[in-house]
Amino acid sequence: MAAKRVKGRHIKKGWHIKDDAAPHRGKGCATVEPLRRKEDVAAIKEHLSESPRDYAMFTVGINTGLRGSDLIGLRFKDILTPDGQIKSALDVKEQKTSNHRHIALCSKVREALSVLCSNNGNTNRDDFVFPSRKGGKMSIQRLHQLVNEWAKETGINGHFGSHTLRKTFGYFHYKQGTDIAWLMDIFGHSSQRTTLRYIGIQQQGIDEANLRLNL
Repeated sequence: MAAKRVKGRHIKKGWHIKDDAAPHRGKGCATVEPLRRKEDVAAIKEHLSESPRDYAMFTVGINTGLRGSDLIGLRFKDILTPDGQIKSALDVKEQKTSNHRHIALCSKVREALSVLCSNNGNTNRDDFVFPSRKGGKMSIQRLHQLVNEWAKETGINGHFGSHTLRKTFGYFHYKQGTDIAWLMDIFGHSSQRTTLRYIGIQQQGIDEANLRLNL
């Protein structure tokens, strides 16, 4: 993998290369933002309405807060009961932490998954829910690219990628009054500051405070 030198250190070039205009420097996930407007969420859903796989993947991602690796790792046995019905909740072992999460599935998620299953017809329970176009497991790089493409194709400006789905989940939970301690637990953060920065609240709050000051 090619690399460039920045102030005496090497930065690898890759699918999550850091953008000089991004709001934060650091790991790849720090360069992407959540969607902050319900209108933007609706616009992407409308854009993806003819693609059951992508529509369901987006809907599941922003409503469950799963990491990208766990999202693309879902298999039909994870979302379907033995008699082929959409489950009311997911039970997921996170790949990164090995923690177990029980996630209730809202009606919009269950509806999107139902449409996807109907479109796919008979599926093997061990098949991936969101496979690559070639039928195997989608790569995290491809998920990152897809989210970025969806935003660009709907005219939404910003820095987006695979972490956008998880951050959007956290952002809207926080805005609707969900306890920050619960979000810290979900994201595995040790401080409120880290969680607020992760979901894009901290800088937004500073910007809004500056605008209110208006001396």
